Amino acid sequence: MDAGRADWRYINGEMRLHEDFVDSLRIYPKEAVGLAPEAEDNTLRNQILARMEAEGSLTAVITLRAAIRSKQAPAGREVQAWLPIPLECPQQSGIEFLEMTPGGVCAPGDAPQRTVWWKSRERGDFSVTYRYCYRADYVSPASLTPDPVQPDFDTGEETPHLAFTPYLRALAARLTAGCRGPVEKAAAIYDYVTGHVDYRYQPAYLQLPPIADYCARELRGDCGVMALLFIALCRIAGVPARWESGLSVRPDHVGPHDWAQFYVQPYGWLWCDCSFGSSARRKGEDQRRAHYFGSLDPWRMVANRACLAPLTPPDPEVRWDPYDNQLGEMTLDGRGLTGDEMERTVEMVEFQLL
Repeated sequence: MDAGRADWRYINGEMRLHEDFVDSLRIYPKEAVGLAPEAEDNTLRNQILARMEAEGSLTAVITLRAAIRSKQAPAGREVQAWLPIPLECPQQSGIEFLEMTPGGVCAPGDAPQRTVWWKSRERGDFSVTYRYCYRADYVSPASLTPDPVQPDFDTGEETPHLAFTPYLRALAARLTAGCRGPVEKAAAIYDYVTGHVDYRYQPAYLQLPPIADYCARELRGDCGVMALLFIALCRIAGVPARWESGLSVRPDHVGPHDWAQFYVQPYGWLWCDCSFGSSARRKGEDQRRAHYFGSLDPWRMVANRACLAPLTPPDPEVRWDPYDNQLGEMTLDGRGLTGDEMERTVEMVEFQLL
């Protein structure tokens, strides 16, 4: 508690701990003696990253099945559902929809949070199976020579969570003092975030204060919290940066994940995964930490290119996760369902590394 490892809130005068606080503690076993340490084997990941660095890129063909179900029988009531699907972006191509509950309408390929959407009075469960190619290119930012003049898009403040607070402005100025150009600035910020911010499971982002400033002060966060801190600090330093998210899709596990991008002229958008970088630092694997500045891995599904973006068609007034869309949303007679009122799954059908 004194080290700030356990996230808690007072609710009706009673202290309540985050449901995953024990798993947040076991990540750092030296500070939680007696807990079984986190079970994590990065042998396969390190082999994949080494191969990617040697070959310059890796491509995977991935097939996933996503499903969503209301726990309440619709009984003639209007049900709407949105499930994330792959975004059309430089990493992803050959997107195919193999199976889909009838009536599904796909959002445009460049929608900020891409989904397939249904409206029905007859059913409360929906699913989609899709296949896509994901290409992960390896980039070593230290080898790049940026243009002397850089663009200024995606460098603005976006309140509340990308607010340029005095604290963040001072931190960005200190971190980038003496840096020349966008790569050095972004590298200094990445080193700070991955070197100082520890992983901690978070409550719903609706319960958090302005997230980038919160992360800089607490030095705790999950993947999305770390990504927002990186984006905010880059933008303050004049480096274009933006959000990207979807799924982590290892052959043995599929789950939500968030990361960031930063822009370097003339090379375009590069990637940065502060959460995986922080994890590598925690394990003492600096080569893996360095990999996630400039590059990702072939284990991804990109569904979102913006945070706090609308769905297509526009989502309900109150949605379960207005920040991101990784597992889907539902409404019943126009009311957004909570996480306890719906069942959402995503599973690996087939994974082939080319």
